[in-house]
Order: sequence, then C-alpha cells, then structure tokens
Amino acid sequence: MSEDSPVVVAKRVDGGDDTDLSEISDLARAAGYDVVGQLAQSREEDAAYHFGEGKVEELAALVRETAARAVIVDNRLGPYQTYNIGGKLPEGVEVIDRFTLILEIFGQRANTRKAQLQVELAELRYELPRAEAKASLAKRDERPGFMGLGEYDESREQDIKAQISRIKQELDAIADKEETRREQRRESGFDLVALAGYTNAGKSTLMRRLADDLDVGENEDLHPDLDPTAESEDRLFTTLGTTTRRADTGTRDILLTDTVGFISDLPHWLVESFESTLDSVYRADLVLLVVDASESIAEMREKLITSHDTLYERNEAPIVTVLNKVDRVDDDELAEKRAALDALAPNPVAVSGLTGENVDALTARIEAELPDWREERLLLPLSDDAMSLVSWLYDHGHVEREEYTGEEVLLEFSARPAIVEKARSKAAAISAPAAQTEPAEPGASADG
Repeated sequence: MSEDSPVVVAKRVDGGDDTDLSEISDLARAAGYDVVGQLAQSREEDAAYHFGEGKVEELAALVRETAARAVIVDNRLGPYQTYNIGGKLPEGVEVIDRFTLILEIFGQRANTRKAQLQVELAELRYELPRAEAKASLAKRDERPGFMGLGEYDESREQDIKAQISRIKQELDAIADKEETRREQRRESGFDLVALAGYTNAGKSTLMRRLADDLDVGENEDLHPDLDPTAESEDRLFTTLGTTTRRADTGTRDILLTDTVGFISDLPHWLVESFESTLDSVYRADLVLLVVDASESIAEMREKLITSHDTLYERNEAPIVTVLNKVDRVDDDELAEKRAALDALAPNPVAVSGLTGENVDALTARIEAELPDWREERLLLPLSDDAMSLVSWLYDHGHVEREEYTGEEVLLEFSARPAIVEKARSKAAAISAPAAQTEPAEPGASADG
C-alpha cells in the first residue's frame, strides 16, 4: 500500500474508557498512512469478530464514508477474526492489526543488514503460529490469496522454521562480532552507556546534547542522526538500529548508544526478535532510562513498569532514570511527579535535552554511576617509549599527575582495571632494558 493511503483506526478494550487512539494513530502516520477516521469500543472480545458484530458493521460504514483503503486495529487479531472483519468491509480493504503495523514500520526503517534480519525474524515468528490457519482460510476462500493470506502450501510451516533457524545463526554471528568490538572499546578505555526508553521520550535529542564526536567507526550502523546537520525528529521509531557516538563527561570517555524505542504492549516474541539490538543495552556499563516528564503520572508509571520488565530481566548494569523534557513542566508539577514515581524511579535526574537544562548534573551522575576505575602510580625511566606510554594513558584513562625528576617520569592515573593491567605490562617492558644495562657484578662472565 502506498504512502498517504487513507485508513481508519479502531480499538477495543475489555472495559472502562481507555479508548485513546492517539498512539495507534501516531503509529499509522509513522508508517506513512493518512488517518481519516477513528472508532473505539469498550466490551469483552468477540471470538468471531474481536469487536461486536454491530460495531464491525459501523466500522464498514465508516470505511465507505471515508473511502479508506485499510482498517488498522490497535489490538492483536487472530487470523479468523482478520478474515471475518475483512468479509464485512468493502472489497479490497485490508485489515491490519497492531503488530502487523509495527512490523511494517520496522521494515521501512531497517537500513542495516542486522536490522533487516531482525525484522524478518519478527515477521516469521508472528507468522509461524498463524500459518496453518492462514493456509486453511486461503484454501477455503474462493479468491486465493484473499487479504494476503497466501496460497495453500503444506510445507509453509517447515519453511518458516528453516528460515528462522538460518536468520538466528546469522544474527548470532553478528552478535559475536559486536561483543568483540565492545570488549575492544573497553580495552581502549571507553565506558559503554546505553540510552533506553519509549519512542518520543527524546532519546535522540538528549544524545545530540551529550555527544561531542561523531566518528566512532559505526559504518555498519549508520543512522540519519550521524549527519551533524540533521534534526531530531518528533516521530516514532526514528532509531531502529543502534547509533553510537563519543561523549566526554569530564574524566571519563564514554561511547553513548541510542537504541530502538520501546512501545507499549509488545509481545515477548517481538522483543526477542530484537534481542541483538537490545544487547547494546543489556551489555552496557550504565543504562540511562529516558522518560518523557511532560506525560501524565499514569502514563509515566506504565512506561516505567514496562521498561523495567524489559531491562531488569537480563541487564546487570546500573540504571539511572532521566526525566527528560522538563522545559515543558513547571517546578510544582515536576516535584509531584518525582514523589509519585519515587518507588519506580528513585533519585532521577531531571533534564531538558532540547534546552540543555541540568545536563551538567546528568554528566556528573553518569561518572558517579559508572564502574569504579583503579588508581595506579608508575615510575618510568625517561625514554621515547615512556613518552608513548604517557600519551597512551591520556587517551585511555585519566592522568592526575605527570612529574619529571632527573632521568625518570612519575605518573599517577586512574583507568579501567584492564587498562591499568596493560599499563603495568607496558611499564615493565620499558623498565626491563634499563635493568639489563646495569654493570655486572665483579667476577661475572659474559656468558654467565
């Protein structure tokens, strides 16, 4: 379906008045659709139509009135429900459920091989349990392929499983390379900090505020935000892949990674499909969980709970909650939200990525929460190799004292434990030749 195609969005809830259609409308627009109508219903799910049959008739009338070419349902539909709803709509009108729409958006934003593989894996995992029912419907219907159900194929389930296995193997190989790269960066003195949070929480804007170097060797993960002239976009899923930039917080050099934004009501199979991208969060030294402070307390609480469910299952690094967009709230409102969310977000940092307000406090908190560095003191004979080690330590750690006395140089520095060990090894190699040139003891022969 082409961009700007007119669509009607619809939603059913089990009870109450939580029939807000703003998120599904935003998702539809993010996919390039033009939302021309909305419909919501509060009632228990109907096994045949999801909505009540009368509401489906009302939906069909709205489609005819607006000349919509598709109906996007903010729920997960079973294949029979999709088929039954489609049977009530004008011919040619497609029925798209929430997760099909999300996968469509992901597919549009997948600009790297890893992202494309993850989208394909998610689509296959979504299709697998539906394959038998879809084949049955396609076989029964007089129009083969009706509503994209496809021709009947007994081997389809086996084909899906084989494709899933192949994709997982390729993603595992990519993950191994990325883990090697993470360790190389740590060995080079970088701390790894990940930005996590919901879409439109302002992660990309905050990243641009913190980052000071665009060149970090992420050629395979290039992203529009790597363009220094690009503007942060107020739309969902701007970052599907990961984007990494260098940032300086004072004494520590960090690599800051922005990842795909969370969205509500994601099923486990979909989160699992993007495990490779989420590894940037799970394997970071520190996670900044970014929350939109301008949203209601109820929305913030729900998103914090969902984010914690995703992060704490596998993440071992400390998590700092960042209340972003404080330029949109006054002090009293911010204090109220802090108090209400204290159990979920103790001691958060409140900032504005847009204006830069309180970003200094965030960088200080980042340094405080990162794994402790070790302090070390080295005394080296003055030489070209010693000067190279001094330069290396400035690049890989924080030199607190550099003092020259006669033929020696004294260094006091702090760095990651791995860097300290490397520095010791380098220092031993520099000092060893000096020890070997000391005068031999009286009576000693050249050959020992």
